[in-house]
Amino acid sequence: MAPPHQFQSHGSEALRRRLSSVVAAKRPNVAGFASLTPMWAGIAGTVVNNGTSFEVAISVHDSVYNTDFASALVPYDATEPDAQSEAIEQHVISTIRKFSTEHLCKFLGAGVTLSLLKEAPNLCTRLWLMVHTR
Repeated sequence: MAPPHQFQSHGSEALRRRLSSVVAAKRPNVAGFASLTPMWAGIAGTVVNNGTSFEVAISVHDSVYNTDFASALVPYDATEPDAQSEAIEQHVISTIRKFSTEHLCKFLGAGVTLSLLKEAPNLCTRLWLMVHTR
């Protein structure tokens, strides 16, 4: 098990300034999402620390190159599968939303490992809803 790791990259300040002009009252009405960078995610997870934690790792890539990754430990209790599933799903969704907001990108797809899917069976549905409702 690797120690928890946060995303290291930062969003483009120039792009953020350019998009901030989109919402200004005196500027032409331009769709702010026109400049979002398309990205994809690889998401894996497994039980670690003798069954007391669940490690979730997210790798972000631009269809060719891996651009960043993060991993985190979510407390794990095998006796509460529904609560555990919700905690894992919420962690993944919030992490991806935060990355998307900070880096001005839109996730177009994600690969999820079977071990993660067994622990959080609704994750793919929630990811699909997140991508299609934003």
